[in-house]
This record gives sequence, structure tokens and C-alpha cells, in this order.
Amino acid sequence: MELIERTSYLALLQTQFDKMANGEGHSIFVSGEAGIGKTSLIKAFCKERKADCSIYQGVCDALFTPRPLAPLYDIIWQIKRELWESNNDHADRSSDRTGLFTRVFQELSTAKDPIIIVFEDIHWADEATFDFIKFLARRITHLKCLFLLTYRDDEIHSGHPLRNVMGQLSPDSFTRLPLSPLSSKAVEKMAQEKGYNGEDVYSISRGNPFYVNEILASYSLGVPDNVKDAVLSVYNRQEDPTKYIWELLSILPTGFEIKYLEKMVPLYAAAIERCLDSKILVMQDAFIFFKHELYRRTIESALSPLKRVALNKKILELYQESFEQNGEIERIIHHAKNANDYECVVHFAPLAARKAASLGCHIEASKLYLTAIEYYQGQDSATLIQFYEAYAYECYLTNQIKEAIIYQGKSLRLWQTKNDIEKTGNCLRFLSRLWWFEGNRLQAESFARQAIDVLNTQPDCRAKAMAFSNMSQLKMLAGQSAECLAWGEKAIELAQTLGEEEILAHALNNVGTTQMMLESSQVKGRELLQQSLAIALKNGYHEHVARAYTNLSSVGVTSKQYDFAKKMLQEGIQYCEERDLDSWTTYMLSWKARMCLETGNWKEAYQIADHLLKKANQPPVVKITALVVVATIKLRRGEPDALLLLQEAKVKAFAAGELQRILPTMIAILEYEWLTGKPVIEPEALEEIIKMMEEAGVVWQNSEFAFWLGKVRKQSLPLPEWYEGYRMDNEATAAKAAVWWEKLGCPYEQALALFMGNEMDKKKAITLVHELGALAVHEKMKQELRASGIRNIPRGIRETTRSNPALLTSRELEVLRLLKEGMQNKEIGNKLFISPKTVDHHISAILLKLEMNSRVKAVQEAVRLGILK
Repeated sequence: MELIERTSYLALLQTQFDKMANGEGHSIFVSGEAGIGKTSLIKAFCKERKADCSIYQGVCDALFTPRPLAPLYDIIWQIKRELWESNNDHADRSSDRTGLFTRVFQELSTAKDPIIIVFEDIHWADEATFDFIKFLARRITHLKCLFLLTYRDDEIHSGHPLRNVMGQLSPDSFTRLPLSPLSSKAVEKMAQEKGYNGEDVYSISRGNPFYVNEILASYSLGVPDNVKDAVLSVYNRQEDPTKYIWELLSILPTGFEIKYLEKMVPLYAAAIERCLDSKILVMQDAFIFFKHELYRRTIESALSPLKRVALNKKILELYQESFEQNGEIERIIHHAKNANDYECVVHFAPLAARKAASLGCHIEASKLYLTAIEYYQGQDSATLIQFYEAYAYECYLTNQIKEAIIYQGKSLRLWQTKNDIEKTGNCLRFLSRLWWFEGNRLQAESFARQAIDVLNTQPDCRAKAMAFSNMSQLKMLAGQSAECLAWGEKAIELAQTLGEEEILAHALNNVGTTQMMLESSQVKGRELLQQSLAIALKNGYHEHVARAYTNLSSVGVTSKQYDFAKKMLQEGIQYCEERDLDSWTTYMLSWKARMCLETGNWKEAYQIADHLLKKANQPPVVKITALVVVATIKLRRGEPDALLLLQEAKVKAFAAGELQRILPTMIAILEYEWLTGKPVIEPEALEEIIKMMEEAGVVWQNSEFAFWLGKVRKQSLPLPEWYEGYRMDNEATAAKAAVWWEKLGCPYEQALALFMGNEMDKKKAITLVHELGALAVHEKMKQELRASGIRNIPRGIRETTRSNPALLTSRELEVLRLLKEGMQNKEIGNKLFISPKTVDHHISAILLKLEMNSRVKAVQEAVRLGILK
């Protein structure tokens, strides 16, 4: 087994060995719990010293009646056969113990070479062996001998004879060497190398090397069988009162308060004295618990189901009153579930859910509401509605939209049965919101309209105001500005009449976003959105804070205000991550990917978008943006599957029915057509988009779409207003646009504009796309230059360079291969006939491309990527 974090221990053993070899013998007591690695350490050390000395080893066995002097007889036979036979012939070996010890000592003292004697597991030694240990250890300084002894410190209680032995030795003649567990960092590294969760492995092993290796060897959610056997063998050796306390502790993951243990088991201290002494159990901050989680889990799993239920009932009866007084509701629910006390679970789970939600723990809150639903045995519709709606809302916040739709639908049917108009309307309004998140525009519009139809005849109320604001929100998302503002103003007026700040924050958000999307009212729109954010923050409206950050950042990206968008994304993502608001975290991450794409940070853009796509059940409104980002980078690089991803995005974008999702998708497909020369978009689809743009749309996206439509299909759109960066109808406007994009920090758009300029600008454009890694675009531009008769085109990336993922050149690959052989700069230079300074330049480039900070790591990374074999 490989020794990890044992270098300092080996160094100490070596130091004492060197002193012993010079004539100063020493004893070293190596201690630690079972599995800590005592034997492995001694074996590794002896293996290294095997050629320098004589090594004799003896062991003590875990027998009910220990074999007298077992380890001594083990080594006598190894030291000198005659000595063994002489003593074996003696009529009564035990009566001549002193003579035997003396003969062994004399043999050791006449040895020419240094000696290592190892006694293993002396916690199981008999009294006679302890006498020999004391005899030899007190005289060890007169011998060229290193006496190594191992023992489990968790089995050495206060009255154990080993303590007397060590108490009678001179402090200069021996060293205590307690071994520590592996650090969490080392365990996490070992686990990650095998693809496992290091935190989990450390939490149940506490760094014990034996447990770590056993868990990693047969990784599963449960405890490995051989570890179970080891734990249960200790458990079965305990007295009945001790076993009972262990069973109680096994059902308490957070430990047991000592004051409660005293109530349940008055003589608990006497029963577990040895367990505390041996550190199987530990006491800390008025709690008692197992030192190793493995012990707790193993014993709990060994309990019969009936016994587990009975123990949980006892704990629940003991704790319930005090838990409730102290607000420890989660502990009540834990033991109530395990005691099958359904009524208790249903009473306390919603209380805990509300508490979790107020603290921003929305995933936990959704789980607790689901627990209440699953444990509720009654048919009361009011109770069911309460649970369904609370669960659906927490699912909505935490990106579990399909689940939210199912349970909100159940609630709707119950309200309709009760004929409660206001509640039915509110339910329809929320279903509209959920279907929008699910990317189904038709369902979202339908439920929004139904909600307003149901509530329009009702007196002014909260539900009606929210229905107006919800419709305003849908229109805002569809880019239908006039309708958004009309519904939004109605909602704001009603919210102010009713004094409803939450609805006011919601409506201001919709109106502000729409105004911010219009160039003429950008400043006013941002003010309204920030007003919405301030109201939401003041009142702790988590959902509305998330919405405000989302719209401020997404409009910032759309309108090319990248510094502002970056700030809003950073604040918003942090706020949502801290509160489990996954629906908005993922949405904002998709916009962050879009911003990185536009500002030339393709690597981060790809990583974020690809990560979002790998997550199951991602809502379409998130997935569309991520698909377009990944596909755009792929098509510019000339990688396969770009069109496949874009077609998936197109289907989802048209189902969502919003230009803000349709236009980026179709722009990317037009770019695909430009690069490949293959028409993909049907004329009907183009007509539909153009019609939608006449009714809605924003200047930035409209201008970009019109630019690509003209570039690829030679079709011009008479837009009422153009964004400056896309006005490229001649060499002069293209040059102006290139400056515009350079100022904004958008290198790809800058290159497109430059390529429409003079010969010098075209060559600069080629260099820019080459630096971005846009190989397909680079090739396309080169062909056009050649066709126009331009020569001396900047050289692109060679085929050999393209063949490796880090884009290392042929020369860099040669240098990397020689680095792998351990050559230094001068040797590499001689080999390749270049100067050491040039070698250094190549190595700097290699480190940069592989994103490593050392030569060794660069070689390792290249091997991992398959660049080197």
C-alpha cells in the first residue's frame, strides 16, 4: 500500500536508526487506532533498512488467553536456533524467565550488525511479555538495537499494564510515536482520483487509512462488508448496558446530549467508561457520540426495523417538548419519520419548511413540503391545497418546473371544486408563469388570459393585481412593449391602491425592463428596475430580487452594456446561489455565457453553456441560450454537430414564441449558412420572423438579424432604426463599426467589420479570427481573399497544430516531448539546434496554452489530454 502523509514519521525512525547504528539503542512505541497504518509504516521502514541490519519480528495475538512470551519466542527462533532449542528443552520455561531474558540480551549485545526488533500489537501482550519489554527497553541504550513496538491506543485503558511499563522507562530511552489520520485534503485527492466524492469519504472515515482504502475499493453508499465485520466484532464484545447505549447513539446522527442520556440510562458512565477511555466514544460540548461515523452507521444498520422504530419513539418522547421549545423542529421530524409517527411529521414538516424558506434554504423547504404531502393520510382539501401550493412555489424557485406544474394543477382542481373564484384565478395566474418557464408560450398565454377572465368581475384584490402584472410580464418577454406598459400600469395602480408592495415590485420590474429595452427610455427603465430591486431587497422578496437582477443583467448584455451587465450578473448569481434560487441562477448563467461569447472569452462561454446543457431537466428558456452559445463556438471553430444543436434551439425558441430567443437562434443559423454555403432556413420561417419584428423586437437584435440576412441572403430589411455596430453598408461605415466593436471589446464583430474594409483591414481581420480560434471563419476569409486576388495572406494554424486540443505547434510539441524525457533548456536547445532562450520562449507558450504553471504539470496535462503518450 502506498504510504501517504507518513514522510515525517519515516524520517523520525531513520534518525533514531542512525543514532542506534552509532551505538545508542532506542525504543519507539508506535500507537494509533486500528487501521491507522502502524504495520504499514513499520513494514515500509524495515524494507528500506533490510540491507543495513538484522531484523527480527514477533507478534501478539488477540486470544482470550494470551500465549506467554509469544513475540519473544518468535524472535528467539530467528536470532539463534540453538538458543530456541536450549530454552525449549528447559523443564519449566516460565520459572527461568530472568535467565532467558539475560541470554537474549547477551546474544543481542554480541551482534556485530545493527538490529531492529519489532513487537506488533502489544496491547494484546501477556504479563510476561510486558516484563520482557520492560527488561529490554531499560537496557536498550547499551545495544545497537532499535526496538519498535506497535499498539492500539484505543485499547489501552488507564489500568492497562503497558502504561506501567512506559511509566518505568527513562524518558531518554524511548519515543512515543502516535500516528495521525490522513488529512481531509489527502482523502479528497485519493477519492477524486477514483472519481468519488472526497467529502463523503472523509466524513465517514475521518481519515483512517484502512477505512479510506476499503471504501474506495468497493465504493458504495453503504459501509463495506469487511469494515462492518470489524466494527460489529468490537460491538459484540461489549457488555449489554454498553451495547444498549451504542444502539441509542447509532440512531442519533448529531450525537446525544449527556443530560438526556443520564435520564434514559442512569448508570451510563460506568457502562461506557472503557469506550471513552479507548476513544471509540467521545464527549464534546455536552454531547456524546461515536468518534467514527462508520461505527454509527454500521450499528444502526445492524438493528432490526422494530428495534429501530422503538428506539426512535423513546427518543421522540424524551425530546419533543424541549426540541419544540428550542426550535429544533428538524430533529423532531427526523425521529418522527423513523418512528413512523405520521401525524407528528405532518404537523412539524411545514413549520420547518417555512423556517427554511425564510432563511433562503429553498431546496430544503421543497423537500420538507413534499415530506408533509407524502406523510399526510387525510382527505381534507384545505390541508392538501396548502401543501400543494407551498410545494409548487418552492419547486418553482428551485428549477423543478415540471413538478411545480403537476402540484399547482392539483391545487387548481381543488379550488375549482370549491368554486373559489379569487383562489382559482390566482392559481391560473401562477400556472401561466410556470408554463412560461417551461418554454410553452401558448399555455402561458392561455392561463394568463383565463386568470384575467376569472378575476375581472371580482372586486379589486391582490390576485387581480397579480394577474394584470403577470400579463404585463408575458408581453414584456415577447417584446410587445405597448401591451406590456398598458397591463403594467394597471397593475401598478391597483397595487398602490391595495398597498401591496410585492405586486408593485413585480409590476415595476416588467415596465422597467420594457423601457430599458427601448433606446429612447433606457435611463428611465433602469431606474424603475432598480426601484423594483430596492423594494424586493427591503422586504426580503427573494423571487422578485432574483427577477430584478435577471432583467437588469440580461438587458445589459442585449444592449451591449457589458460592464453594467457583468456587475449585475455577479451580484445576482451570488444572491441566488446563497438562497437556492436555482431557476434564476441558471438563467443568469446562460446570459453570462452569452456575454462571454460576445466579448471574445469563448473558453469560459463554452464551459458555462456546456455545463448548463449537461444538467438534466434544464428549462427551455435556459437551454435555448446555452445551445446557441455552444453551437456558435463550434461552427466558428469548424467542429461537428453545430447545426444539430441549432435545430434543437430553433424548435424550442419557436415554442417559446419570443423574439429574444428566436432571433439569436436564427442569426446563428444564418452564420452557419454563410460559412458552409448551405441554405437551411425555410422562407416561411424567415417571413414569420420578419412579421414578428414589425410588431415587436429591440434595435440591437433586429439590427444584428438584418445584418446577417443581408450578408447571407442578400435581403435588406427597412428597419426604422439601426444599431451603430451593424451599419456596414460600405467601406467607410464598416471601418466606423470596427472601431465601435473594438471599443466595446467584441473582437469577433470587430473582425467581421474589418473584413468589409480595405486590404490591410481584411488581413487584420484574418489575424483576429485566427487568435480567437475560429478556424472555419479563418478558412472562409482566406478563400475570399484569394478569390479577390490578394496575396501574402497571414498564415493560419497548421494541420499539425489543429490536431491537438491545446493548439500546440509542431515545435512546441517537440519541446514538450523532450521535457517529458527530463531534459533541461540547454539539452533541448542542443537537440533541436536552437538557443536555450528560444527553448524558454517555447516553454512559456506551452505553459500558457496548457494553463499550467510548471513543466511537470504541463507534461502531465499533455498526457491527460492525449497529446503525449
